[in-house]
Amino acid sequence: MRHSLAALALCLAATPALAHVSLAESNAAPGARYVAHFRVGHGCDGKPTTAVTVAMPAGVSQITPEAPPGWTIALVREGSRTTAVTWKSGSLPADKAGTFTVGMTLPANGAQLVFPVMQMCGTTEEDWNELPGAVQKHPAPVLTLTAAPAAPAGLALSDGWFRALPGALPAGGYFTLRNSGAKTAVLTGADSPACGMLMLHKSESKGGMAGMDMVSKVDIPAGGSLTFSPGGYHLMCMEAKSAMKPGANVPVTLNFQDGARLTASFAVRNAAGK
Repeated sequence: MRHSLAALALCLAATPALAHVSLAESNAAPGARYVAHFRVGHGCDGKPTTAVTVAMPAGVSQITPEAPPGWTIALVREGSRTTAVTWKSGSLPADKAGTFTVGMTLPANGAQLVFPVMQMCGTTEEDWNELPGAVQKHPAPVLTLTAAPAAPAGLALSDGWFRALPGALPAGGYFTLRNSGAKTAVLTGADSPACGMLMLHKSESKGGMAGMDMVSKVDIPAGGSLTFSPGGYHLMCMEAKSAMKPGANVPVTLNFQDGARLTASFAVRNAAGK
């Protein structure tokens, strides 16, 4: 018996562990702004992960990847469309999980989106590209598109407005979001027909100098509120359309982690905020 157990242990130790790559949020609403968190379980056969490439399915647009500390990003394009995102020049220990984040706008139609992933561990490759089926050794991450549920209970948006700036400068969006519900609401993105791209940003001081970072999600605790204001959290409207002019009102839709959406009208003010 002892010999049998020892042999079994050696056999299990010699079997390569599969480092499945999965999506943290596997459901989203068609046409929504979605932040994908691709979770890499661990390395390849005891080797650290040194690069990750995710192929972008047709219909996905406005792709904005985020680099983990110590990593760089490279994009593959066909014309104006981004077809793949690669994170490289970093190292994720073989026994550690890591997350690679990319924001995107989902197509308005469809049932599932498949994201084939290539995981590199030095010269070793793990190709996670198998389509949904009965038996899969290397399944690709899959996002299921489902109708958006109603806005989270208890959420209310007030004082929504944009500061329109001259020329091609981006417009900043501000508002207060109150959550009188029983659970934390997680804001993951926003979109508006008045913006080519609308992102969540945060301004903060770094080493005595003002800085600005894109954020992938913001928590609004149960019974609490969060104000997006100049100098803090705000919306960044890139490629503002003609509708973004002082005196106008434009629609903005906030997207939440559970697929819910909340739409409100934002007033457009001038550079002085009037």
